[in-house]
Amino acid sequence: MAKKKLSDQQIQAIAESLLPSFIPKDSSENQLAFHFTAEGSHYQVAFEKEAKIWKFISCQEQAEE
Repeated sequence: MAKKKLSDQQIQAIAESLLPSFIPKDSSENQLAFHFTAEGSHYQVAFEKEAKIWKFISCQEQAEE
């Protein structure tokens, strides 16, 4: 199956839907990053916490090994 190229908005929407599973238990943490796979591609996304709200800051498609 061919890979489908996701838009940045689609990647962000997926990352935000997965975010609750990755929020650190330590409330003093203010950054987090995680990987996920969608449509055959692998992505790393990062969030920063501002005033108790996690904000999406970046995404990067990961090269296949």
